[in-house]
Amino acid sequence: MYDLKVIVAMNNEKTREAKKDKRKPYIAKYNGDEGVKTCKILGDYTPQGWEEVNSYFVDSSGLGSESEPALTFKQLLEKVKKGFGYAIGEVGQFQLYIIEYKRI
Repeated sequence: MYDLKVIVAMNNEKTREAKKDKRKPYIAKYNGDEGVKTCKILGDYTPQGWEEVNSYFVDSSGLGSESEPALTFKQLLEKVKKGFGYAIGEVGQFQLYIIEYKRI
């Protein structure tokens, strides 16, 4: 199990990498686009031309239940909208935050 300090350090490193590489969010091609599964980690970095509109707490283990606080992948897909951008904001051991962006 990761210590909280380790998780924070790992997320900070991913933010620095995303900023350096000028990463962009994955853009959904249609509602429910399963391609969000391939979205990259942006951490706290918000790319130019985008703004954060939502944050979803999601189970990353594949073992979560629909009755738990973290969304299952199926539940996340119900929220994915065509034309919006998606990226990983924070990563924990069994959950993560998916950030939803819109173009500005």
